[in-house]
Amino acid sequence: MAQSDTDKTVSTSLAQRGVGLLERAWSSQWALRLVCAVLFLDIAMMLRVGRGLWQWSPGDMELLHDVGWLSLVFVAFTFSVAIVIPVVLLLLRQIGVHIWYLLATRLPRLFGSDLRSYQRGLGYVPTHELRDRALLEKDAFLFRLYEEHVQTREAERASREQAGELTVAAILTALVDWVIAQRISNGIGMVDAIYGALGNSAPLVTMAVLFCAALIVKWAWFTDTKPDCIYYPPLDRELRDKENNPAWRRGTLQRATIREDG
Repeated sequence: MAQSDTDKTVSTSLAQRGVGLLERAWSSQWALRLVCAVLFLDIAMMLRVGRGLWQWSPGDMELLHDVGWLSLVFVAFTFSVAIVIPVVLLLLRQIGVHIWYLLATRLPRLFGSDLRSYQRGLGYVPTHELRDRALLEKDAFLFRLYEEHVQTREAERASREQAGELTVAAILTALVDWVIAQRISNGIGMVDAIYGALGNSAPLVTMAVLFCAALIVKWAWFTDTKPDCIYYPPLDRELRDKENNPAWRRGTLQRATIREDG
Protein backbone atom coordinates (compact mmCIF):
# COMPACT_ATOMS: atom_id res chain seq x y z
CA MET A 1 0.00 0.00 0.00
CA ALA A 2 2.83 2.37 0.90
CA GLN A 3 4.63 1.53 -2.36
CA SER A 4 1.46 2.27 -4.33
CA ASP A 5 1.07 5.66 -2.62
CA THR A 6 4.71 6.44 -3.37
CA ASP A 7 4.27 5.55 -7.05
CA LYS A 8 1.19 7.77 -7.25
CA THR A 9 3.08 10.65 -5.64
CA VAL A 10 5.99 10.26 -8.07
CA SER A 11 3.62 10.09 -11.04
CA THR A 12 1.79 13.21 -9.88
CA SER A 13 5.08 15.05 -9.41
CA LEU A 14 6.29 14.09 -12.89
CA ALA A 15 2.96 15.13 -14.40
CA GLN A 16 3.15 18.52 -12.68
CA ARG A 17 6.71 19.04 -13.89
CA GLY A 18 5.63 18.10 -17.41
CA VAL A 19 2.79 20.62 -17.32
CA GLY A 20 5.18 23.25 -15.98
CA LEU A 21 7.63 22.64 -18.83
CA LEU A 22 4.79 22.77 -21.34
CA GLU A 23 3.66 26.13 -19.97
CA ARG A 24 7.20 27.46 -20.16
CA ALA A 25 7.47 26.31 -23.77
CA TRP A 26 4.87 28.97 -24.64
CA SER A 27 7.05 31.68 -23.10
CA SER A 28 9.11 33.31 -25.84
CA GLN A 29 11.84 34.50 -23.47
CA TRP A 30 12.25 31.04 -21.90
CA ALA A 31 12.36 29.48 -25.39
CA LEU A 32 15.04 31.93 -26.55
CA ARG A 33 17.15 31.19 -23.47
CA LEU A 34 16.83 27.47 -24.20
CA VAL A 35 17.89 28.05 -27.83
CA CYS A 36 21.00 29.93 -26.69
CA ALA A 37 21.92 27.24 -24.15
CA VAL A 38 21.50 24.35 -26.63
CA LEU A 39 23.47 26.13 -29.34
CA PHE A 40 26.25 26.96 -26.88
CA LEU A 41 26.45 23.30 -25.87
CA ASP A 42 26.53 22.37 -29.56
CA ILE A 43 29.44 24.78 -30.10
CA ALA A 44 31.32 23.41 -27.09
CA MET A 45 30.86 19.82 -28.30
CA MET A 46 32.09 20.65 -31.81
CA LEU A 47 35.19 22.31 -30.39
CA ARG A 48 35.87 19.30 -28.15
CA VAL A 49 35.16 16.24 -30.33
CA GLY A 50 34.57 17.74 -33.78
CA ARG A 51 30.91 16.73 -33.81
CA GLY A 52 27.75 18.55 -32.85
CA LEU A 53 24.70 17.43 -30.92
CA TRP A 54 23.12 16.34 -34.21
CA GLN A 55 25.90 13.70 -34.56
CA TRP A 56 25.55 12.44 -31.00
CA SER A 57 26.66 8.83 -30.55
CA PRO A 58 26.61 6.45 -27.56
CA GLY A 59 30.34 7.02 -27.11
CA ASP A 60 29.75 10.69 -26.47
CA MET A 61 28.14 9.80 -23.14
CA GLU A 62 31.67 9.89 -21.73
CA LEU A 63 31.57 13.67 -22.10
CA LEU A 64 28.89 13.81 -19.41
CA HIS A 65 31.33 12.15 -16.99
CA ASP A 66 34.11 14.63 -17.77
CA VAL A 67 33.74 16.98 -14.81
CA GLY A 68 36.49 19.28 -16.01
CA TRP A 69 34.93 19.78 -19.43
CA LEU A 70 31.44 20.28 -17.98
CA SER A 71 32.80 22.83 -15.52
CA LEU A 72 34.60 24.68 -18.31
CA VAL A 73 31.45 24.74 -20.44
CA PHE A 74 29.38 26.05 -17.53
CA VAL A 75 31.90 28.77 -16.66
CA ALA A 76 32.27 29.79 -20.32
CA PHE A 77 28.48 29.96 -20.76
CA THR A 78 28.05 31.99 -17.57
CA PHE A 79 30.85 34.37 -18.58
CA SER A 80 29.35 34.81 -22.05
CA VAL A 81 25.86 35.47 -20.71
CA ALA A 82 26.99 37.82 -17.95
CA ILE A 83 29.70 39.82 -19.74
CA VAL A 84 30.34 39.07 -23.41
CA ILE A 85 26.78 39.08 -24.77
CA PRO A 86 25.68 42.25 -22.86
CA VAL A 87 28.71 44.16 -24.17
CA VAL A 88 28.12 42.97 -27.75
CA LEU A 89 24.42 43.83 -27.50
CA LEU A 90 25.25 47.29 -26.14
CA LEU A 91 27.61 47.96 -29.06
CA LEU A 92 25.09 46.66 -31.60
CA ARG A 93 22.33 48.76 -30.07
CA GLN A 94 24.46 51.91 -30.19
CA ILE A 95 25.33 51.23 -33.83
CA GLY A 96 21.67 50.57 -34.58
CA VAL A 97 20.62 53.84 -32.94
CA HIS A 98 23.11 55.83 -35.03
CA ILE A 99 21.99 54.09 -38.23
CA TRP A 100 18.34 54.68 -37.34
CA TYR A 101 19.07 58.35 -36.64
CA LEU A 102 20.84 58.78 -40.00
CA LEU A 103 17.96 57.12 -41.82
CA ALA A 104 15.43 59.24 -39.94
CA THR A 105 17.40 62.35 -40.91
CA ARG A 106 17.71 61.42 -44.58
CA LEU A 107 14.28 59.78 -44.96
CA PRO A 108 12.04 61.44 -42.37
CA ARG A 109 8.81 60.29 -43.99
CA LEU A 110 9.79 56.63 -43.76
CA PHE A 111 11.78 56.56 -40.52
CA GLY A 112 10.89 59.76 -38.69
CA SER A 113 8.60 59.82 -35.69
CA ASP A 114 5.14 61.32 -35.73
CA LEU A 115 5.62 65.05 -35.22
CA ARG A 116 1.96 65.88 -34.79
CA SER A 117 1.03 67.48 -31.48
CA TYR A 118 -0.02 64.95 -28.92
CA GLN A 119 -3.55 65.11 -27.58
CA ARG A 120 -4.10 63.02 -24.48
CA GLY A 121 -7.28 60.99 -24.24
CA LEU A 122 -10.26 62.05 -22.20
CA GLY A 123 -9.82 61.16 -18.55
CA TYR A 124 -6.02 60.81 -18.85
CA VAL A 125 -3.49 63.09 -17.19
CA PRO A 126 0.34 63.28 -17.31
CA THR A 127 1.76 60.94 -14.70
CA HIS A 128 3.88 63.66 -13.11
CA GLU A 129 0.76 65.77 -12.57
CA LEU A 130 -0.85 62.95 -10.60
CA ARG A 131 2.35 62.48 -8.58
CA ASP A 132 2.56 66.18 -7.76
CA ARG A 133 -1.09 66.24 -6.71
CA ALA A 134 -0.58 63.17 -4.49
CA LEU A 135 2.43 64.77 -2.78
CA LEU A 136 0.69 68.12 -2.43
CA GLU A 137 -2.44 66.68 -0.84
CA LYS A 138 -0.56 63.83 0.92
CA ASP A 139 -3.09 61.44 -0.61
CA ALA A 140 -2.01 57.81 -0.07
CA PHE A 141 -4.49 56.48 -2.63
CA LEU A 142 -3.24 58.74 -5.43
CA PHE A 143 0.39 58.01 -4.62
CA ARG A 144 -0.29 54.26 -4.61
CA LEU A 145 -2.02 54.64 -7.98
CA TYR A 146 1.03 56.49 -9.28
CA GLU A 147 3.46 53.86 -7.97
CA GLU A 148 1.48 50.97 -9.46
CA HIS A 149 1.41 52.75 -12.83
CA VAL A 150 5.17 53.38 -12.77
CA GLN A 151 5.93 49.78 -11.77
CA THR A 152 3.70 48.40 -14.53
CA ARG A 153 5.26 50.69 -17.13
CA GLU A 154 8.80 49.79 -16.05
CA ALA A 155 7.98 46.07 -16.10
CA GLU A 156 6.60 46.36 -19.64
CA ARG A 157 9.67 48.30 -20.77
CA ALA A 158 12.06 45.79 -19.21
CA SER A 159 10.17 42.86 -20.75
CA ARG A 160 10.23 44.50 -24.18
CA GLU A 161 13.95 45.24 -24.03
CA GLN A 162 14.73 41.74 -22.76
CA ALA A 163 12.79 40.23 -25.67
CA GLY A 164 14.95 42.21 -28.09
CA GLU A 165 18.18 41.27 -26.32
CA LEU A 166 17.35 37.56 -26.23
CA THR A 167 16.34 37.59 -29.89
CA VAL A 168 19.63 39.16 -30.96
CA ALA A 169 21.55 36.82 -28.65
CA ALA A 170 19.88 33.76 -30.21
CA ILE A 171 20.64 34.99 -33.75
CA LEU A 172 24.28 35.72 -32.87
CA THR A 173 24.71 32.33 -31.19
CA ALA A 174 23.22 30.59 -34.24
CA LEU A 175 25.65 32.52 -36.48
CA VAL A 176 28.64 31.48 -34.36
CA ASP A 177 27.42 27.87 -34.41
CA TRP A 178 27.21 27.95 -38.22
CA VAL A 179 30.66 29.56 -38.63
CA ILE A 180 32.35 27.01 -36.35
CA ALA A 181 30.64 24.12 -38.16
CA GLN A 182 32.06 25.39 -41.46
CA ARG A 183 35.59 25.34 -40.04
CA ILE A 184 35.43 21.81 -38.65
CA SER A 185 35.95 18.91 -41.03
CA ASN A 186 32.86 16.67 -41.21
CA GLY A 187 31.28 18.66 -38.40
CA ILE A 188 27.56 19.33 -38.52
CA GLY A 189 26.17 21.92 -36.16
CA MET A 190 22.57 22.32 -35.10
CA VAL A 191 22.04 25.21 -37.48
CA ASP A 192 23.49 23.24 -40.40
CA ALA A 193 21.41 20.20 -39.50
CA ILE A 194 18.14 22.16 -39.27
CA TYR A 195 18.93 24.00 -42.50
CA GLY A 196 19.57 20.74 -44.30
CA ALA A 197 16.44 19.10 -42.86
CA LEU A 198 14.28 21.90 -44.28
CA GLY A 199 15.34 21.03 -47.81
CA ASN A 200 14.32 23.42 -50.59
CA SER A 201 12.29 25.56 -48.22
CA ALA A 202 15.37 26.36 -46.08
CA PRO A 203 16.14 29.79 -47.67
CA LEU A 204 12.52 30.90 -47.35
CA VAL A 205 12.31 29.77 -43.71
CA THR A 206 15.62 31.50 -42.92
CA MET A 207 14.41 34.76 -44.44
CA ALA A 208 11.12 34.49 -42.50
CA VAL A 209 12.97 33.90 -39.21
CA LEU A 210 15.32 36.84 -39.81
CA PHE A 211 12.39 39.06 -40.79
CA CYS A 212 10.50 38.15 -37.59
CA ALA A 213 13.65 38.75 -35.53
CA ALA A 214 14.08 42.17 -37.16
CA LEU A 215 10.48 43.08 -36.31
CA ILE A 216 10.99 42.06 -32.68
CA VAL A 217 14.20 44.11 -32.43
CA LYS A 218 12.49 47.10 -34.05
CA TRP A 219 9.61 46.84 -31.57
CA ALA A 220 11.94 46.33 -28.60
CA TRP A 221 14.68 48.88 -29.32
CA PHE A 222 13.40 51.48 -31.76
CA THR A 223 9.79 52.11 -30.78
CA ASP A 224 8.84 55.71 -30.05
CA THR A 225 7.98 56.23 -26.39
CA LYS A 226 4.43 57.43 -25.93
CA PRO A 227 3.70 60.25 -23.45
CA ASP A 228 3.33 58.84 -19.97
CA CYS A 229 -0.31 59.32 -18.95
CA ILE A 230 -2.57 57.73 -16.38
CA TYR A 231 -6.35 57.53 -16.15
CA TYR A 232 -7.74 59.88 -13.49
CA PRO A 233 -10.79 61.87 -14.74
CA PRO A 234 -11.16 64.32 -11.80
CA LEU A 235 -7.69 65.79 -12.35
CA ASP A 236 -8.13 65.65 -16.13
CA ARG A 237 -11.22 67.90 -15.95
CA GLU A 238 -9.35 70.32 -13.73
CA LEU A 239 -6.35 70.45 -16.05
CA ARG A 240 -8.52 70.95 -19.14
CA ASP A 241 -10.36 73.83 -17.49
CA LYS A 242 -7.01 75.40 -16.67
CA GLU A 243 -5.63 74.80 -20.18
CA ASN A 244 -8.71 76.46 -21.73
CA ASN A 245 -8.12 79.56 -19.63
CA PRO A 246 -6.56 82.32 -21.83
CA ALA A 247 -4.55 83.69 -18.91
CA TRP A 248 -2.99 80.27 -18.27
CA ARG A 249 -2.08 79.97 -21.97
CA ARG A 250 -0.40 83.39 -21.99
CA GLY A 251 1.56 82.48 -18.86
CA THR A 252 2.71 79.18 -20.38
CA LEU A 253 3.82 80.92 -23.58
CA GLN A 254 5.76 83.54 -21.61
CA ARG A 255 7.53 80.88 -19.54
CA ALA A 256 8.46 78.97 -22.70
CA THR A 257 9.83 82.18 -24.29
CA ILE A 258 11.92 82.95 -21.19
CA ARG A 259 13.41 79.45 -21.22
CA GLU A 260 14.31 79.74 -24.91
CA ASP A 261 15.92 83.16 -24.42
CA GLY A 262 17.84 81.91 -21.42
